[in-house]
Amino acid sequence: MFPADVARAVARKIVEELQLACERIEIAGSLRRGNPAVHDIDLVLLPKTSSEEFSLGGSTLLEELLEHLVERGSLASVRGKDKVKCFVATKTGIPVDLYVARPATWATLLLIRTGSKEHNIRLAQRARELGMKLRASGDGIEDGHGNVLKVDAEEDVFRILGLPYLAPEDRTWS
Repeated sequence: MFPADVARAVARKIVEELQLACERIEIAGSLRRGNPAVHDIDLVLLPKTSSEEFSLGGSTLLEELLEHLVERGSLASVRGKDKVKCFVATKTGIPVDLYVARPATWATLLLIRTGSKEHNIRLAQRARELGMKLRASGDGIEDGHGNVLKVDAEEDVFRILGLPYLAPEDRTWS
């Protein structure tokens, strides 16, 4: 576990470094929920490059900025896929996970990556009760016919599920 104030400072620095390549970038996970200690840093980002053509590992401005952070020694690359890339902040040892959204998945990915795990399970259960499916990947919420519903903000997911909106710091169950 890492103190949240240390992790938040690292997260803010990474956000500042990557901002130029992103339409949106937000701190998610337990930092966003306000936990006093965290296991890692979760960042959800929407690259300026068209997400249909975007792939981590490509030659985009985002990739160039990430490569610069690695070359400079700020981050060490651990692994990467199309939608998530994992690093370690070299000075602190804090794992850093970057999740890449598309405009249509921004809100649900931010919601899912903010958690908590228990909160996500409750949302998924509620979706099933209504004959829907909240995709654990953050790729959206499906109606009973498999159509992905339009979600522009986290509040939309709560509304669709007939639940009151919960702020990130309230998304936990004991």
